[in-house]
Amino acid sequence: MKKNNPYQGIAWFVGSLMVGCGNDILTKYISNTIAPWEITFFRCALGTFFLLPIMLGKGIDSFKTQRIGLHILRGFLLFCAMGFWSIGIQHSPLTIATIMSFTVPIFLLLLAPIFLKEKVRWPMWIVTMISFAGIVMAIQKPGTWSLNGYALFFVFAAILFAGLDIINKKFVDQEPLLCMLFYSSLAAAVFTFPPALYQWQWPTGSTFLLLLCLGLGGNLILYCLLKAFTLVQASFLAPFRYLEFLFSILASLLLFQETPSFNSYISACIIIPCAFYIILHKQKPLKSL
Repeated sequence: MKKNNPYQGIAWFVGSLMVGCGNDILTKYISNTIAPWEITFFRCALGTFFLLPIMLGKGIDSFKTQRIGLHILRGFLLFCAMGFWSIGIQHSPLTIATIMSFTVPIFLLLLAPIFLKEKVRWPMWIVTMISFAGIVMAIQKPGTWSLNGYALFFVFAAILFAGLDIINKKFVDQEPLLCMLFYSSLAAAVFTFPPALYQWQWPTGSTFLLLLCLGLGGNLILYCLLKAFTLVQASFLAPFRYLEFLFSILASLLLFQETPSFNSYISACIIIPCAFYIILHKQKPLKSL
């Protein structure tokens, strides 16, 4: 499909942001009844379940892979990243989760020279150092100089998500997308099951319905993104990425009665422009992600 319909592309992209914010809302809400690792297990397991009919519909060849070790590695990173993210959401305001999601391109920039041998020019390093001031502000307890220990889980998760993007960039042209999604979700579910079992609580009927929405939402995010990128260049959509911060502010106020702290606004004012600068200036090398 030709990339010639910007309005539809924007609509699909904004839809992916709304679904992503909705998944964070569901995770935070469900964490009041079951543990974060159990939430992560259900999200990965149900995500795999929803992909299975699609894979079967495409035939047995869609399951064939020559890189099972790669999928296991991606599954392990996904298991850690999503688990850490769920722990952070359980104990931190929703706006902090959204702000920290914007740091993934920043950590990707740091990892690219190591694993992809990409050259990074000095202005990018300056922007990266400035962005770390925003990260410190984001994970700091309001009104104090001490750090919020649970917010550090977002940092660990963002680094792991950046690592997943590195792997995606290296192998996305060598493995079918559905195959990568299916096996990484399956491996993540297997890795997540032992810690989930340790804190296991059977979900109620209503909680299980929310978990179904969470698993479906993970696949829906990717579908909306793919639809958007078939209609519009990724660089054109980059500015709309930060609408998610407004969505999270509204959700925090209306659903959880959380008022974003002064630190949150300051960190957002630092991290968002830095991440936006990095995305725009790295768009050409990273567009295969």
